[in-house]
Amino acid sequence: MADHLFSPDEPSKPIRIEYHGPLYDGGDWDEYPTRHGWESEPGTQKFPEGQIPQEFQPTIECWLYFGMLHYVFGDQLNQCDFLLRESENDDEGQQQYITTKHLERYVGSTEKWQNDGLSARSFGIVRRVWEHLQRYDRYIRADMCFAIRLACQALWNVAEKRDGPQTDPGTVKLWLFPRDREAEQMVRGGWCPLDAEKCRKIGVELDTPAYLLQLLRTKPAWNKRTHERCKKTECVADNVDESLYVTRHLQEDCTCEHLHANVEKLHEVLLDGGIPLVQITPRGEDELDNQGYEINIVKKRISKRYVAVSHVWADGLGNPHANSLPTCQLDLLYERARLLLTDKEYVPQHGIGPFRPLNTAAARFAHFAGKRRGDNSVLVWIDTLCIPHEREVRSLAIQRIRDVYVGAYRTMLLDSEIKQVDSRSASNLELVLRVLYCSGWIRRLWTLQEGLAAKSRLYVILSDKAVNISTIADELFAKLSEGKLPIFQEKIARYAAGVWYQYFQGSIEYASKFDRFVNVVTGPYFDIFVDGDASISQFKLLSWNWYNVATRASSKDGDRVIVLAGVLNLDVKKILKVKGTDSRMWMLYSMLREFPSDVLFHDEPRFEFDGGRWAIKVCRFTEEIRYLTGGVGYITPWGLHVTEYRSWIFPSRMVFDLRRINDDDIQQVWEQWLTDCHISFGGEGEVLYLGTKMPIDFKPGETHGIIVKEYNHGRPGTTHPCVSVSLKRAEKEVHYARYNSLGRVKSFTIGVSSLPDEGYLVGGTWDDLQKREWVVG
Repeated sequence: MADHLFSPDEPSKPIRIEYHGPLYDGGDWDEYPTRHGWESEPGTQKFPEGQIPQEFQPTIECWLYFGMLHYVFGDQLNQCDFLLRESENDDEGQQQYITTKHLERYVGSTEKWQNDGLSARSFGIVRRVWEHLQRYDRYIRADMCFAIRLACQALWNVAEKRDGPQTDPGTVKLWLFPRDREAEQMVRGGWCPLDAEKCRKIGVELDTPAYLLQLLRTKPAWNKRTHERCKKTECVADNVDESLYVTRHLQEDCTCEHLHANVEKLHEVLLDGGIPLVQITPRGEDELDNQGYEINIVKKRISKRYVAVSHVWADGLGNPHANSLPTCQLDLLYERARLLLTDKEYVPQHGIGPFRPLNTAAARFAHFAGKRRGDNSVLVWIDTLCIPHEREVRSLAIQRIRDVYVGAYRTMLLDSEIKQVDSRSASNLELVLRVLYCSGWIRRLWTLQEGLAAKSRLYVILSDKAVNISTIADELFAKLSEGKLPIFQEKIARYAAGVWYQYFQGSIEYASKFDRFVNVVTGPYFDIFVDGDASISQFKLLSWNWYNVATRASSKDGDRVIVLAGVLNLDVKKILKVKGTDSRMWMLYSMLREFPSDVLFHDEPRFEFDGGRWAIKVCRFTEEIRYLTGGVGYITPWGLHVTEYRSWIFPSRMVFDLRRINDDDIQQVWEQWLTDCHISFGGEGEVLYLGTKMPIDFKPGETHGIIVKEYNHGRPGTTHPCVSVSLKRAEKEVHYARYNSLGRVKSFTIGVSSLPDEGYLVGGTWDDLQKREWVVG
């Protein structure tokens, strides 16, 4: 059904949506419901609302799908191009399905498209289909609704590309984004609920989940992990229980021996301030022709090139009991590392930027100089062998992890699912999306720091070769700017490359001014991460990487602080010196000057002491995934200083607590409240309705405030997120307040609407909102 997204290729697991309805009759689109009997005349329903007989379902689907295509392409449309017949299980009977395989043929010529005025026709019909689809949604199969929306998105995007975006798209564009239905479809297909929620929440359009759903995902036979226990905010599929952990062999029936690293040598190197590496050397074959190896611990030196391994422990390459690995796993590491260090295919290339000749020449010299040494051993860093288990020495090794990946000649990304993919049958776009959405590697906390430190040296191991995944985003952007991608893949590629940059660009690796300059010149996506002077804003890095850390899985919340601090280029040693997750998190806040003001409206556990109630205790999502947005908030000893939001201020007597509705004196309290709000008893009046997550005690004599986050184009009747605060003091037009609770607020009309069961009524109107400065703590 969404075949056009892979054109000119075909998807490995195409979506199949059966269609047994009629073909479009070629007549006027608006009069179709009248011609086919469910409207008495255009716009006038023949049946009561919600009671159109089920027999009309096929014709309604035909009208909104084939009728839409006919409206755009007219009599040039061959509807059979959008139908596919296939036999099931080699039986004689055939099924008929929707297909978009030939859609590109209809939109391929820009000149013909513009000469025929197809953009105006596409914009017009998509708006009308959107309006009718809301009305007829109950009569259309869910998968057919998906097909209609996806076709609408394709036509709309082609029209925008060729004739520019609409100045007033209204809510049509929102309709072209994934909804709960698509997220649930992904989960039913075996995807992690967190990955499905990412697709729904972070700005991708409908084509991205449609593309992902058509990827054939394979795992090794031993991998029985599922996402049944995962949530929309957290993936737990790859969490491991170290007490039950088993280090895997490459084959289930393999019984080769473990080779052990010299633990004393590990301690010696670390205590001497160094970084230990494993030197793997072939040592002949055994009686069964299996290659033997010897491993030695050596100290990392600048002149020695090595490969750092980034992997997921759930794939079996870890060992919580000893610094050892099976010989078969060492054979894999040796062969892959040897190729990365010596094979001509992995000679450094710098394909873009003004310093290409200088960079390439220097890197190629280093590459071949190392190869000429003639040593058949390789140097590898992998946590299983290079991080000892003794606590104090282990801490030293963990502090130096970033330096390990920064100094590596290559970083090898090992993931059991991605290792099943063949590079010859996967496009660059597919590879990036598979790493971003199919790999366990992308979901783990520590791999964020490893991927960042690897820079442009991150190679993912596929079934047939290693591929430099870190440069594919640049290649996708280059093809986008040159118009070399299929038109229906452009939006998906822009999103995929953008997410990759969000994860792995613009962070700790831009500390070098040289690298900053090169990336500003050559990186088309880089401008979203930098300020006008091309320096990287820590505030922007924090806004992006809070999400990156919070959506990744870790068995220890205390590790999240360490990784986030590393990404922000803060002094990790200061945090490690502090004991306890809460204390470490507050230490991180104390090392920052600014924080996104939107944090006030995130529904997550907070610190509970004065001056700290604005701050989230753990960089992890528990309620919903969302970016940190908003302007700059300034961290002060008294709380977060914010200036961009409008608010109300009111005395506690202006609040009516709906929980008291059954109190004996409620009538007297109600009448007094109406009087204070200048509303006559039995009359009508505009007030505010405030609902809070936590109950608030509005004590007599206190002054309170509501800080509101207003939606764009929101009306007073719309429910807006807000924060309830109690005012402590005001100095020089700055209001110092205690954070009480997250909530929601909207206008409410006394005397017209029924009273809510809970929450608070506040004397005030939307017109009373004013922009104020707050310090919320």
